[in-house]
Amino acid sequence: MFKTFAKKAGALLLLASIIFGGGFYAGFQAPRAIDPQDFITTTFMPYESGIDTYLNFLDGTQHSLRGAIYALSDPRVVDKILELKKRGVNDIKFLVDKSQTVSRSGRYEQAQIQRLRDAGIEVVVGTSEVKHNIMHLKFTVRDGVWVEDGSWNYSKSASTQANNINVIRSPKRGALFLADWQRMYAFMSTQDQTPWLKEKPADADDDNQ
Repeated sequence: MFKTFAKKAGALLLLASIIFGGGFYAGFQAPRAIDPQDFITTTFMPYESGIDTYLNFLDGTQHSLRGAIYALSDPRVVDKILELKKRGVNDIKFLVDKSQTVSRSGRYEQAQIQRLRDAGIEVVVGTSEVKHNIMHLKFTVRDGVWVEDGSWNYSKSASTQANNINVIRSPKRGALFLADWQRMYAFMSTQDQTPWLKEKPADADDDNQ
């Protein structure tokens, strides 16, 4: 009788070890699900300040900036970039959409581009490679590993509209965006870089300020 009880007890212990041991092993093997938002800072306008988010992003720059900007008319953005230049950040280049430089608000854009160029910062003005459509991207890569992107334009009015900014540190994402930037740069740098000298803009639209 004792032997029968011992066998039953041993079988129960073995079964328990298989069940719980297997569960522990499975739990150990399966990684915890990672939510990408845990690593992204997202700002929503007009409820939060897009310009503050972007200027803080720029302020952390150590050695390089690459930007693709559809509309660049906010002088506060250019002020910060020029400040970075004075601090010794010399590797700065931007791509800017042509249509915005010759639009009704083009004179504001031209003024900011000229400020950057006067400081020795390369600003390339051009179009999309297909059918010369607009360059509608809005992103900046900082030091190759920090990426800012979203719907927010680099203008004063963008912070009063419904827009968003995402900021993340990701070497893979940085490399992805830099590859696209370089591809656009290769094409856009072959175009006329001062189209406003040939296409006189109409009266400025203050809404883009």
